[in-house]
This record gives sequence, C-alpha cells and structure tokens, in this order.
Amino acid sequence: MKKKQLLTLLIGFILVFTFVVQAGAQETFVMKFAFQMPNDIYNSNEGSFASSFKAHVESASNGRIEVELYPGGVLGKERENFVNVQNNVIQATLSSVGGVAQFYEPIAVVDIPFAFKNHNVAWRVYDGWFGKELRKDLLEKTGVRSLATTETGGFFAFTNNTREIRTPEDMKGLKFRTMENPGHIKMISLLGATATPIAWLELYTSLQTGVIDGQMNPLPTILIGKLEEVQKYVTLTNHLYGTDWFMVNDQWFSSLPGDLQQIVKEAAEIANISDRGAQRLLDVQAIQKLKDAGLEIYTPTAEERALFKNKVQDGYIEWLKQEVDPTWIDKFMKAIKDAEKDLKSL
Repeated sequence: MKKKQLLTLLIGFILVFTFVVQAGAQETFVMKFAFQMPNDIYNSNEGSFASSFKAHVESASNGRIEVELYPGGVLGKERENFVNVQNNVIQATLSSVGGVAQFYEPIAVVDIPFAFKNHNVAWRVYDGWFGKELRKDLLEKTGVRSLATTETGGFFAFTNNTREIRTPEDMKGLKFRTMENPGHIKMISLLGATATPIAWLELYTSLQTGVIDGQMNPLPTILIGKLEEVQKYVTLTNHLYGTDWFMVNDQWFSSLPGDLQQIVKEAAEIANISDRGAQRLLDVQAIQKLKDAGLEIYTPTAEERALFKNKVQDGYIEWLKQEVDPTWIDKFMKAIKDAEKDLKSL
C-alpha cells in the first residue's frame, strides 16, 4: 500500500513539474511600441524600422513576444512616449534627438552642425565605441535602454516659404520651426533666424497658417509630412544628420529570458539595417519628387556651405560646453576622426 501511495505521489509530482515547465516555456510577453510617424514601410523611416522589428521578434520568438505597434502619435508626442517608456506604460519607442534631449542633455553633442561628411562616417560613429558609451550613459541616467541609433531620413535641409536661401545672410528675419531641442534653437539663432519649437504633429498646420516661415528636416521626412504642400524653397545644406533612437524599458527588457533578450537585440540590429537601406532609396527619389511638387531646390557651393559652417559650428560648441560635460564633445569629435581614418584605410 505504501509503495502505491509513494508511486502516486511521485507521478503527481512529475505531472505538476511538467505542467510548470511547460507553462514557463509558453510564457508570453507584450511589447507596446509607440512612434510618431505613420506605419508606412515604404515611406516612413519609423514605419520601416517598426515593421521589420515586429516581424523578426514575433517570428524568431515563435510568438512568445507580441509586438503591438502604435504609430502616428496615437499614444502621445515624443515627450509623453519617453515618460511612458520610463514608467513601463509602453515598452518601446523611437525618438528623435530633440525628444531624447528633454531627458538626457549630453545627446546634444550629436547635433554639432556640419560634424559628419557622409553617411558612412555617421554609421561608424553610432555603431562604434562612441555610440555604445553614449547609450550606456543614457541607461544609467534615465533608466531607458537604447538598443539602436537608426536613421531618420539622413541629412537635413532647410525649407521655407519666403525666399531662396544661399548663405546665412538669407536666414535673417525668418521664423524656423525646431524640435523641442535647446541645441537646435541655439543653432537657428546663431544663423540669424528666429527659432520656434513646435511638435512634429503640429508642424504642417503651423507652416500652412504662417505661424512659421520654414523648418529643417531630411528630405524623406519632408515628404512623409507632406510639407511640400506648404513650402516653396529647399536648400540642401546637409548641416545635421538625422537620427532616431530606439529605446525600451530596461525593467521589461531585463525580465525577459536570456534567449528572448537576444532576439530583441538582433531584431533591433536587423531593423536598423532595413531602415538605413530604405532611407537611402527614399533620399535618392526625394529630390525629384520635391521638384515635381513645384519646389525650388538649391545646392550651396563648397564656399557657401563653408559660410554656414563657420557661422554656426564654433558658436554651437562654445554654447554646448556650458550645457554638458565637455568630455562628451571631445569623445564625439574623436569618434568622427577615428571613423574618417578607418574609412580612408579601406
């Protein structure tokens, strides 16, 4: 009798243990992922990144992670999304430098005007030691983990409704929209124009109603916002390289089993590559699309571009030294030199 009771208890233990293991293996996680742009994989950088990320995570995890996408600012502006990631209300977001700068000031170093010569240099800086150090510090200071620095359209251009801009002198008297970013505000001021911080979702109406004269963004971003409908002139200054920062709640990320953490990391890398490729294709097409829409496009000469750089870069750096630890400025500029040197040696 005792043997039968012991056998029964043993079978029961095995069944309970098996159930617990199976239940643990089937544990699922939900990632709410909010961003500002439309969920358009062909025309929106955030849409292409998010869609690629979702597809890889859900496939590689065999459904153990479900990614819910909330595009078009439906859960709030960048500031609200960042706070919600911090508080684990949502688990992920894509944010511009302006969105991150409201919570982490050192990120302003990446917007030193005319810092990057081309895309390859920028990619090496963000994917290399500097990007890793900055993302680590961001995590320590804010509790938000950044898994990738992706591209939002590439290099910036100026657009406006008033006149063609060829030199900094042409900026005087114009009102330009900026992100809610102190660095962008300072840059526009150094160029002699008036800076007006306006959220992305309010930009089109502000241009349409004349609250502002112009704005600055990469060409694909101008098209995704349909800004060609409310602007007349484009100047290809390439003064900033646009980035989005993919961020997740660290508590949520750390709660994932190790294999799922790796899948999320890999998905961020894959989505980053997909986004950068998509943006390069869009950039190639953008100039012709803007011309077809009736905009006048001007490319400054090397001498004219130097006038912009000389007008703004040193002043921006001097201002920045008062806002952040100057060590970050030195690191950023060194990372650029390292990247340029490495690329020359290829």
